[in-house]
Amino acid sequence: MKKHLIVSILALSAFSIEADGVNLICAPYQPLCTNCPEHQTLFPLETLSKDSESLDIEADKSEIIENKYHLSGDVELKSDSYFLAADDVEVFTSDNSTLAKGNVRFQDNTYLITGDVLSAKKEDDKLIATATNANYQHFAVGPGGANGYTEIISKTSNSVLLTNATYSLCPVNENDWLIDADSIELNLDKNRGIADKATVVFYGIPIFYLPKYSWVLEGRGSGFLTPSYDSYTETTQTGSSYSLRVPYYFNIAPDRDLVAAMTYMSSRGFIYEGKYRQLIAPKITEEHEHSLWEIETKYLSDDKITNLNRWLIDTTIELDLSKKTHLSVKYNRVSDAKYFEEIARTNTKVKTLNSHLKLSFDDPNKHLGVTILTEDEQPVNAGISVYTRAAEGSISKTFNADNKMPIQVDVVSTKFAHDTPGKESGIRTHGNLGITRELSRDFPIITTRANVSSTYYRLDNSNNINRTIAGTGVDFAFPFINQGNLYGSKVNHTLTPKISYNYRAKKVQGNIPIFDSTDKYDDIITFADLTSGERYTGLDRITNANDLTLSIESSHRDVNALDDDKDLLNMKIAQTFYTDDEVVSDTANTNYETRKSYSDIVASIDVAISNFTFGSAIQFNPDTSSIVKKENSLSYILNPRKFVSIALSDEGTKKTRKIYGAYPLNNSIHLFGGLDRTTSTGVTNAETTGIAYESCCWAFRLAHFKEDNGAGGYNYSTGVELVLSGLGSTATPLKDRIETNIPDYNANLRYKP
Repeated sequence: MKKHLIVSILALSAFSIEADGVNLICAPYQPLCTNCPEHQTLFPLETLSKDSESLDIEADKSEIIENKYHLSGDVELKSDSYFLAADDVEVFTSDNSTLAKGNVRFQDNTYLITGDVLSAKKEDDKLIATATNANYQHFAVGPGGANGYTEIISKTSNSVLLTNATYSLCPVNENDWLIDADSIELNLDKNRGIADKATVVFYGIPIFYLPKYSWVLEGRGSGFLTPSYDSYTETTQTGSSYSLRVPYYFNIAPDRDLVAAMTYMSSRGFIYEGKYRQLIAPKITEEHEHSLWEIETKYLSDDKITNLNRWLIDTTIELDLSKKTHLSVKYNRVSDAKYFEEIARTNTKVKTLNSHLKLSFDDPNKHLGVTILTEDEQPVNAGISVYTRAAEGSISKTFNADNKMPIQVDVVSTKFAHDTPGKESGIRTHGNLGITRELSRDFPIITTRANVSSTYYRLDNSNNINRTIAGTGVDFAFPFINQGNLYGSKVNHTLTPKISYNYRAKKVQGNIPIFDSTDKYDDIITFADLTSGERYTGLDRITNANDLTLSIESSHRDVNALDDDKDLLNMKIAQTFYTDDEVVSDTANTNYETRKSYSDIVASIDVAISNFTFGSAIQFNPDTSSIVKKENSLSYILNPRKFVSIALSDEGTKKTRKIYGAYPLNNSIHLFGGLDRTTSTGVTNAETTGIAYESCCWAFRLAHFKEDNGAGGYNYSTGVELVLSGLGSTATPLKDRIETNIPDYNANLRYKP
């Protein structure tokens, strides 16, 4: 049964339409398509005449007979609309037609034709060409143009008719696959190809037949997308199961489309799904790529194992209402917490699904921002319920922003809710007034700051709480700037020693519930964590401070670097000294916890040389003279088909190792793989291995997945896909899954290293 399914997938893939995926062509803008042969044409291209009134003629012999010109022996005719060469040519002046015989070569603005006999005629300034026993090529689109053989070809400016013909998007004379049909019509105006009694032939073997078949010639068009096949094992069963997904793409309009699909899971049943996308307004702001409405639904009726209806719905709206106002809406829910593990078999590491409605207003000229938000989160997989913002409103305004003493006012009010009964809930309103003052913009750079914040908790099941905390601070930065050379590049070197003093009043906060605050020091402490002056995220805990932080940053940056480019070499080190041995605790019902008079030392080094990057961050305990936590990463990326990345993390109680890579065996075949493993427990979080073959006109990919199911076992699955250039799409679940599991890998089959 499985063998028949695989054959069916490969066959149906051959008739997949190019739609929301990409074409596998090696277009002229892809000069590094190393697995494609040099672009060849049926014969060398000729430059047409620029004079619309002339006809250039070359021939060994010519004569005039009544109403025709007879040319023979290496004849060449060239006008502004076509080129024609043959052994024998007759030009009829009575009807403005031409008849060519023997070694015919014909070229207009889009097609090349070679054959035994060709006739050409102009009607209403439109050229009509007909040839027999001919080879043709659509050269105007570059190496990806269609080509083939036909007994009769009739071409006008807007259509091509082929009789007993073949059609392929492979390079000339390298037709790994082709369509063999009784007749083919290529309607250039409608951008459609229609074949009667069509057979798809792959490496000389017929793999599928259709009485009539239609496809899009270029760009998007309605039709089947590439099917996907997976084999997997249910945790409750010993034998393997399989799933087959067949999608169909509806090109509704230039600004909207729909993908409908049916998936059969042998262990579960049929899944019906649809994904609708629509551009609902032109792009207005630079922050958002487009204004878009997108809705995706999946439904499995009466699961064979659980006897439940399983479903997913995910809809988003990103809409620019004006240049300053944006609406963001997302609703993402599934039928149950185990939907991803048992049905989708992806996203098994996701803990919660977020749904929200957010309306934001931003006026940079007036330094004013306003946001209204409501959200909800659904726990999935092994996730647990968390606090959500049932409603939140915030406003931020900066006064005197362009001068030396800007004043910023922030107010945010949030209603927190929790799905677990008995959990504290209520409204938190927080206001902050902050002032900064630049005392010196020269060496040294001196910046002072002061703020006062007030927070009011109106709790549902407890007494209301008020908290007011004031703070101040000053920064002394001593930047030393010079130019030099590093790794053969001219660089700007900036060395910045910095002294920061922070004071914040000590306030009892153990009676305040924790809605959204986390401790940034729970994992490795970073340079940014230590120099920020605030230990906790959120607003439920605000650390007391009477601290001095010393830091040094050394930056070597290419003089021609862009804003997004990395430093060639960046080194940082910092340590904070405390005058108070107690700090506000984030443990429930606990006011303070003790600490040393100084923090651990944090340091990092990052190197980026050409295709090589290296990063290392450590947390060093001076008391034990040992590194207590560390993160290391190393990557060498030539392109998304040839790279290796390694990341090692040691958080003290948890150690992880991540390795990703891809390696080309030759210009057409490459291997890819990834491993995410918690070495301290021996659990493999995700493991991906695969191989892909890519030629100019078809591609095949095979991938195997192993993922932790969170219940002491693993989910295994294997996916395959075959894509024929121009007739298939690479927008499959397999593509998304590989790219999620292997960062830096590009599963887009159009890419050529």
